[in-house]
Amino acid sequence: MVTRKLNWDKICVMVVDDNTFMRNLLANTIKTFGIENTVGEPDCATAIKRLKLSKTDPIAAGIGTVDLIISDYLMDGVDGNLFLHWIRTNRDVPDRFVPFIMVSGAADQFVVEQARDTGVTEFMAKPFSARSVADRILAVVNTPRQYVLAPGYFGPDRRRADFGTSEERRKTQESEIQIVKPESNVRTLREDARAIYFRPNNRIREKLGPAAREPVHFDPLIIDAAQERIQRLVGDYSDWAKRYITSMADSLSSLEIGGWPEDGNAKHIASINRIAHELRGQSGTFDYHLITSFSKSLYQATMDTEMKITEDRLKLIEAHIDAIRNVFRNRITGDGGQVGKALLREIENAAQRHK
Repeated sequence: MVTRKLNWDKICVMVVDDNTFMRNLLANTIKTFGIENTVGEPDCATAIKRLKLSKTDPIAAGIGTVDLIISDYLMDGVDGNLFLHWIRTNRDVPDRFVPFIMVSGAADQFVVEQARDTGVTEFMAKPFSARSVADRILAVVNTPRQYVLAPGYFGPDRRRADFGTSEERRKTQESEIQIVKPESNVRTLREDARAIYFRPNNRIREKLGPAAREPVHFDPLIIDAAQERIQRLVGDYSDWAKRYITSMADSLSSLEIGGWPEDGNAKHIASINRIAHELRGQSGTFDYHLITSFSKSLYQATMDTEMKITEDRLKLIEAHIDAIRNVFRNRITGDGGQVGKALLREIENAAQRHK
């Protein structure tokens, strides 16, 4: 029996994240699966520019057809959700049907729902593992969704049920639905249709070749190897994260007790909040689970950038930053055992004292 090879080398994946370390980590994890044609972009504006260029001059863009986009959610300027909106609605986009995986450390319900309503294909929460990355890619290949055009929405069917039980179908009569398939050669859309169902070809499966006629899988040994590579970067991440701590400490020292947002405090609180969000999403990937807990607490404590800076609020932020610094300095991974419990109690006590 001849084993047919899956042509992963024909697939192009674009990874967008303004965090260089996490962007490279995710791209390299994907490359470990055999998808060597994985390109990274430092922000959504740059990604949009490159995609627009690829439509008219793929040689200058350095990419041809992008088969999958994986983007972080929270970024300065054009964030992941605005980027996804551009993908689904703009006339200059090369492919409005391209699968889009959103990644976020804030997998709160409103974030997931916002991405869903903008047209996301899959959602992946940080911290991610090699297995979670592999599972999202395989979901795109093995369980593709039809695309729905209805009032206020264009994107993948928001329900994973079969095509006959989608939300739009429950609200729309059969006669009001137009189904468009590649082989139908439809060139016009009906004016009386309340919903259009597009069922495009599964381009990734086609590129993978005949072997992809059956459900596609990654070799478990490859996934294990990718996860081991992630874990080997624990030390690198600890060193790299020190920049975050320095930045938060600088913002903390710039805060003025009694000052208001217009005095410049708002931007410093926002900076600390953003870094807390990043650490909340990233640290669990590298087994720094205490950092995840501390960063979530700090993120919640700095959500309101318009609050007046009191001495209690300043001390609460300082306690969080000190705890985060302590964990990284001593490389306290996992739950930290007794030391971890003591640090958690300190944060809880600080929250009670300075609330």
